[in-house]
Amino acid sequence: MKDKKDMSERLRYFQDQKNMQDTRKSFYLHQLLEIKELLEQNEKEIEYNKGWIQFHETAIKGHQKQIEKTFDIEEKKNQEQKLKFHLEQIENHHKKNIDYHNKDIEALQKESQVFKEGIKRCEEQTEFLKEKIKENSI
Repeated sequence: MKDKKDMSERLRYFQDQKNMQDTRKSFYLHQLLEIKELLEQNEKEIEYNKGWIQFHETAIKGHQKQIEKTFDIEEKKNQEQKLKFHLEQIENHHKKNIDYHNKDIEALQKESQVFKEGIKRCEEQTEFLKEKIKENSI
């Protein structure tokens, strides 16, 4: 014979545990949405910087052609300075930004995996708790 008070306490315990799992799962889902947004922002930043690299590479080719064409020493120096500027922008700015965003993407993907595993674990725990609630509701 089952004790009604004991069953009631167990039922309340299992429902509380289920609510905790649901709350945790909801938190993980929210975090995954934030991570998705951050991944998209990082991808946009990478594409933005790649666009600038293309711009600088095109400018570099133009300055190299000017250097080859001209016989004026001052014009050559001017074109070499411009060439140097574009090379520095690529190396010291845009490539470093791309590296930064790639590292952030890598870290965010790892975080995402942890939250996905957490969601799976919560779902498994919730299934167990549903069975226990069912058993103690009869």
